[in-house]
Amino acid sequence: MSLGNIYFILVRPQIGENIGSVARAIKNFNIKNLRIVNPRCKWPNQKAQATSVGAKDILKSVKVF
Repeated sequence: MSLGNIYFILVRPQIGENIGSVARAIKNFNIKNLRIVNPRCKWPNQKAQATSVGAKDILKSVKVF
């Protein structure tokens, strides 16, 4: 199975820090695809950027639905 076919989906995340933390966690497992459905926080989010540490590339490729 290719990790390129795995998509991590967050539905209605409340705060940017949650999104940044998830981006950092999935990068640790070499998963590149993050999708956000109906975020309650404004997107893009500075707090998500700060929390993501080395996973800013994941946040740049996020698709919001």
